[in-house]
Amino acid sequence: MDLDELFSEGAELGDGVIAKAQLRFRVHPPRHPAAQDLVDRLTAAYDERLDLICSEVDEVLRNADSRRSHSPPLVLKSDFAKTNTVYAPGKRGGKWYRDDTGHIRYGEQPQAKFKQQAGAAETTPHVGHYRPSPFMGMRGIDQDLTGFLTDNGDKYDFNDNQLRFLHAWYGTAEKSGVLFDAFLKCTGLTRDDLDQDLAQLRFGSQQLTYEEAVFEFFAAQRALFMGDEAEIDDADAVWNSILNDEIKPLLDAVFAKYEQLKLDESFRDAFTGEAERQRRRFFAAVRRSEESVRDVANHITAAADPSAQVAAVIDGMKKLGLFLKPGKVASHAHIHDRPHLKESTALDARLLIDDSQKNPLINSGSRLRTLSASQLMLLYAAAELHRRWDPDTRSYSTEAQSDIGSGELGEVVLSALTEKPGWGDAAGLVDKHLTTLVDRLVDALNDENVGFGSEEDVNDE
Repeated sequence: MDLDELFSEGAELGDGVIAKAQLRFRVHPPRHPAAQDLVDRLTAAYDERLDLICSEVDEVLRNADSRRSHSPPLVLKSDFAKTNTVYAPGKRGGKWYRDDTGHIRYGEQPQAKFKQQAGAAETTPHVGHYRPSPFMGMRGIDQDLTGFLTDNGDKYDFNDNQLRFLHAWYGTAEKSGVLFDAFLKCTGLTRDDLDQDLAQLRFGSQQLTYEEAVFEFFAAQRALFMGDEAEIDDADAVWNSILNDEIKPLLDAVFAKYEQLKLDESFRDAFTGEAERQRRRFFAAVRRSEESVRDVANHITAAADPSAQVAAVIDGMKKLGLFLKPGKVASHAHIHDRPHLKESTALDARLLIDDSQKNPLINSGSRLRTLSASQLMLLYAAAELHRRWDPDTRSYSTEAQSDIGSGELGEVVLSALTEKPGWGDAAGLVDKHLTTLVDRLVDALNDENVGFGSEEDVNDE
């Protein structure tokens, strides 16, 4: 018998009988819930149609007259239609679910097990520190707190790995945490819900508390931590050991320390006074640099050499304390899980964030007017550069500055500049020079970041 014929058009066996064969391969089911639902529906529809076809074939074969052929008698399996191997979930009856790999399993879905499995009244206090407590009466402020700890965590005995976890969980004011976003999606919560008391919330058929749901979220990441379990003996025992002896102690240590810190009065004072400290640091640098940056305005408005102009402006921004030190850049790169930024040239987001509620310089009142024209131009250039910084690509966006305009801090700085004697009447010309300057800085700093950054030590804290 020709196998090619058998697996294509079929092999002639005589007396009008044609034999065909089909190969089937087991494939991994899709992991995405939408794709799984689609497969379930398609297999259910296909199964129904195949049942009809198999019933017709079964009927024909059962009524066939074997005496018409001299070949060996045709042996039929009992109830041919039931040899179908494509079935819809639940066809066998009973409850079913998909396991962590997407395969269909029958029976009750197993739940993640705690070492201290108990009723909610006993379990909740044990993991109570997983629920964020209010800070000075405010709820939902954890992104701001972890953003503050990114720069000051070492003062409160947080190492970089613990800060990295807090960043991945709560995030900062500039970027939400990827882990926490996934948790919110699983629980159906929104950021606005975090402003309320979470103690009364219950989740799922087990009526889990918020803090229990947090632990269940990490307990559900078995595939992520275990990988391929095919060669692991007693995988369930190994996973329970990892979950309860390694993961949970780490979670306990970070969350307990973080929640306890919220009660520390010195931490409260440091957090609430951070904006004023940033302002004092900046204006101290302004006073120190006044003489050394005096000629920057002339470089911006009259310099014939673009390279000299860019060099003078970058040097001036360093003297104003607008760049982060290399050590701080490397620490931020680790905490934010962006190793490609380790040797980049980065501006200080604390001073340049384009948010009127959080930027300490926008809220400095009339103090910006005390800056010289050169210092205001340097601050404007830094503010606009920061708006165009893309940490994922380690580059500044290359749109023309004239097309995207100025941000909130940039507008405040331009307003202060036009109030300086002799500069208001030339506002249009100055704006044109600053627009050209920002475009030149983008080109220069993009080239520098491609070259893995500058080894030169930038401003001190």
